Amino acid sequence: MTLTEGLAGFIAGLRHETLPAGALDVVRQGLVDCVGVMFAGRDEEVVQIVLRQVRLDDLAGHATRVDYAACDDGAGGTGHTGRSASGLATVLGGRGRACTGDAAMVNAVAAHVLDYDDTGLDGHPSVVLVPALLALAESRGASGAALGAAYVAGYETWAELIGRDGDKHHGKGWHPTAVFGTVAAAAAAANLLQLDRARCAHALGIAASMAGGVVANFGSMTKSLQVGLAARNGLFAAQLAADGLSAAGDALEHKAGLLHAVSPAGRVRLQGPSCAGAPWQILRQGLNVKRYPICYAMHRAVDAALQLHPAVQSRLARIARIEVAIGHLQAGMLRSARPATVLDAKFSVQFGVAAGLLGGRVGLGEMNEAFVSSEPVQALLRKVQVTTTSERDAEDPLFSPCDSVRVVFDDGSSLDSEPVQRARGHAHNPLAPHELADKFRDCVTPVLGQPACEALLAGLSGFERIDKLSWAALAGVNVGD
Repeated sequence: MTLTEGLAGFIAGLRHETLPAGALDVVRQGLVDCVGVMFAGRDEEVVQIVLRQVRLDDLAGHATRVDYAACDDGAGGTGHTGRSASGLATVLGGRGRACTGDAAMVNAVAAHVLDYDDTGLDGHPSVVLVPALLALAESRGASGAALGAAYVAGYETWAELIGRDGDKHHGKGWHPTAVFGTVAAAAAAANLLQLDRARCAHALGIAASMAGGVVANFGSMTKSLQVGLAARNGLFAAQLAADGLSAAGDALEHKAGLLHAVSPAGRVRLQGPSCAGAPWQILRQGLNVKRYPICYAMHRAVDAALQLHPAVQSRLARIARIEVAIGHLQAGMLRSARPATVLDAKFSVQFGVAAGLLGGRVGLGEMNEAFVSSEPVQALLRKVQVTTTSERDAEDPLFSPCDSVRVVFDDGSSLDSEPVQRARGHAHNPLAPHELADKFRDCVTPVLGQPACEALLAGLSGFERIDKLSWAALAGVNVGD
């Protein structure tokens, strides 16, 4: 059996009843975290730019933009933007409705723009899977239990594909969330649509031709757009397959297929059947929840800097240099040594370490132009010197075995952090449930207020008990403006 055939069979057959114990706990974590950071990011400029490009209906169903044809083709299928024939999906938690694909795209952009969403599989699983599945489930009246199984189908597909490559995709210039997230979203949507094995295979093949995104756009608005396109394109691929569009049966594993195309050195395993679900990677790898709204590649260094914060407060003016040791693949993602904007700062280990040492926190309150450009921050980050190692963590080879920070003072004395192997919030160093809930509240309460925030948190926490998913069902109250 080929890779695509095996994956298609796995996707077509996976149901809520066959999920392993603990899988829905991971899905719940991703759902809560993704929706929370979406609310925190929904007013960002890039979200508004993308929103202006879609047809948006108000909550009563009246169009507020009519500059392109309705996307339902009227024939029981889907049109050019991926609208489900059975309905629309909510945009940004209550700012109107749009075609399922457009809703998924806008919501994913909002959830990723702050770089505060969870990570795993060398990318950001939930920010692609959750917006795509919430939009599709709402438009189809699917249950929360069905969404849970679909998320697992997408996660396991992503894990199977990325695990076949001997080289890390970031190092080759590929943005894994935009590449493999597209195929994973197609797998998840195909499962939710209950496509048969043949159409699941077509969905994977179609998605292979829609996947793409580059690391060069990290630190720009386009990074979050890449994620939004992955959610929309994966969903659209499954809808096209459902309507009868075909694709090559080996578009993933063919020597001219997706896996080989994104692996120019050829160190990728094209042959051999799928091992999706054997073992369950969602249980082995899980999700890493971010404590800081910055690139995950520097979270361990920030943790190290925060260790030293209390001890350096009285000696900030005497710091001669700050030595940061990280992995070379991590450093390759952290493009901005002298950040001038918030987007730059999100990909600057110099900023992350300086902010941690200076103020003892790197949160949403620090991610503003005034703080980033302030003289104390800029003066301190200019003292950061980064050294890299090619050694890799055996379990997480995108990272070095550990990261550390040393602060050297003008008299030659120094302070060293403890080495950090697992960032706080990592799947193997997890946040406590109340810490995840507190992060959700920090993101959502300023937008919705406390009562609506608590109602939404309760709905998301019990998502699998909802018979027909919708924002009203999740929130219990209006979560619009």
